Amino acid sequence: MSRARNLAGFGSAIENASNSVNIRVGVITAIEYHGDGSNLTGTPGGLGTALNPNNLSDPLNKIYYTNQDLSIGSTITVDPPSSAKVAYTQYSNIVLTNDADLIIGDGDDFIPDILGIGTEVDAPGVLSGGNSKLRVDNVTSKGGFRAPNFPYGLAVNSGAAVSFPASTAALPGVVGIDSTSGLFFPSSGNVAVSNNSSESVRVTGVGSVGVGTISPQGTVEIQNSTNPILRIGDGIRHVELRGGSTTQNGSVGTEYNGAFAIITNDTERLSVSPGGQINVVAGNTLMLGDSSPTANVVYNYENIANGLIRKYYVTDVLNTGEKTRFTFSGTDRTCAMITINAAGSWTSSNTAANHVAAQFMFRVLTNSSGDASDGSTITAPFAYTYTTGSYTFSNSGSYVYTVDIANPTGDDGVTFSYEVIIHNAVSTSQHTLTASSTV
Repeated sequence: MSRARNLAGFGSAIENASNSVNIRVGVITAIEYHGDGSNLTGTPGGLGTALNPNNLSDPLNKIYYTNQDLSIGSTITVDPPSSAKVAYTQYSNIVLTNDADLIIGDGDDFIPDILGIGTEVDAPGVLSGGNSKLRVDNVTSKGGFRAPNFPYGLAVNSGAAVSFPASTAALPGVVGIDSTSGLFFPSSGNVAVSNNSSESVRVTGVGSVGVGTISPQGTVEIQNSTNPILRIGDGIRHVELRGGSTTQNGSVGTEYNGAFAIITNDTERLSVSPGGQINVVAGNTLMLGDSSPTANVVYNYENIANGLIRKYYVTDVLNTGEKTRFTFSGTDRTCAMITINAAGSWTSSNTAANHVAAQFMFRVLTNSSGDASDGSTITAPFAYTYTTGSYTFSNSGSYVYTVDIANPTGDDGVTFSYEVIIHNAVSTSQHTLTASSTV
């Protein structure tokens, strides 16, 4: 027995621990192991590799390093036993090669760089303080066919970006509740919004915004299915309103040299000069009301100096014996001169009596009692068929008074038009025409 041990080298090893012993066996089981272990292989990673693994007494033997990259060449699953929920490694970078997958078991966590000593960073400080990196080409859900879930959000550092591919209205790159509505990037410099697979808003590379159009001609353009309906700032007009075709265009805005213009059918109709002058372009008409004015409607078509002079237009149709009544309102002890220009015509007759005209002028001085001190006086009218008897003045009190102009013909259905001019004494003397009626 003793001889067999010596032949195997055990005897000398026991008697002299400094002797080298080479033993080749399959498995050695021991209660304790003594030695520096510097040449052992296949041991767990532990803290890493000692800077001096061959000398147990050297302080460098107690200082360790770990390579940055942990290479994974084939698919592995990190699934710690049920007694634990977290697996970790001191490696700061996980590098997947050969189409390998790193699968984290359901309900488990995997923590790279558990010691927080990763030093290889893309920019100073970006990954300092224990932040780690995961280098992969593709990240999927556990099943491999869906996007992963980020329950605590997705943080991107300032200066970095979340990149999306060029996408379409049918399949936008950034979506919400459904996959056909969201934000997409149709081309370089362009950003668009999609609703139910159809583009609704486009911001072009020059900053123009199009609603219902992918090529806005102004700073902002709103378009229906066929034509623009609103255009703001196209370099010529400030605001442009469009009708049913490209020739039915109207715009309002600065046109040239600081002038403000109103344009219809691509033709300027009215402008305000830089100095404030209002100009109706030659060949155009400043029209009040529609083409067929309504009877007894009071059109106040001009006020000068805050009502110092007021001008009105009224129409009426009178039968024989009827009158057009004008109702006025004044203020206490104020004076005004009122001129009524009247013209009438019965279109079924060419007799002089059926085509009338006159100008009535009178002075009014109002007070609340409406007595004779108002002193209404009418001048002899410049008249054709009209007489002073065609004119009636009545004071209703409380600064309200009326003037009636009678139909001077003996015919029914005579059309009359009136221009009423109120010339107030001062701008605070607010005599106004408030209503018209047939009596």
